Amino acid sequence: MRTDVLVSGPDTTRLATTGAPDGPPVLFLHGTGPGATGALSFAPILPALGGFRCLVPDLVGFGNSGHPQDVPAGPGPWFARRVDAALALLDTLGLDRVHLVGHSYGARVALEMTLRVPDRICRVVLLAAGGTPVKANLTTLTGFYGNPDEAGMRALVDAQLSRPVPGIERYVTERLATAVRPEVRRSFQAAMGGGDPMPTYDETVLPDISHAVLAVHGKNDATISASASLFLAEYLRRGELHLFAGCGHLLQYEVPTRLGSLVHDFLAEP
Repeated sequence: MRTDVLVSGPDTTRLATTGAPDGPPVLFLHGTGPGATGALSFAPILPALGGFRCLVPDLVGFGNSGHPQDVPAGPGPWFARRVDAALALLDTLGLDRVHLVGHSYGARVALEMTLRVPDRICRVVLLAAGGTPVKANLTTLTGFYGNPDEAGMRALVDAQLSRPVPGIERYVTERLATAVRPEVRRSFQAAMGGGDPMPTYDETVLPDISHAVLAVHGKNDATISASASLFLAEYLRRGELHLFAGCGHLLQYEVPTRLGSLVHDFLAEP
């Protein structure tokens, strides 16, 4: 996997790329939480998408992307800055159209991008989607920095899993190493603090999306209930739905082979 740091708008974006350089481009948008990054979030499913040009950034305020200090505290301003940076990244890369794959918070970013620049978006995959009226349970995320150690990160990850995952210790270790960096902590806490809220994507706006969208969820997701994807499938005009039994919030790690094949086949459709 190749990594670059690009300037996109006022921010720098750390971008990992893999797959076929001339393949259809797919932008992967990761979820929130201490230590979250693009490559760490999507690594298990990328091998199944080798025929695509996979673009995997760290969103602004995460990992090795920029950690701006001029963003007002609160979810709304940070969300807007991240969407702006993702759109600017498309311009920096000279991409007219892309597929989107968003996980959790990243699904919210994907929905906003699709509404804002519909002509630049092809197909959309929303994994364990945030952004609907279904409220997320973020207790383990927001409470992590009260005790930011390995046990705390393991508890955070365990709360998002519904089955044993071989090798998950490496994920825990890598995520913890990122989470404890001072700039990462500051950005996360600023974005989760008091302030203007993020937009909610409900029955008043979802029918405006005419794109083919696949909503995927684990039936045992304790972070964002599977009812969020049911809601999306109901109100998106071309929404499809897939539920994985016995699966939680970290679909990419719990069912990587099946999920990778599902995403590949959906994006490969004409």
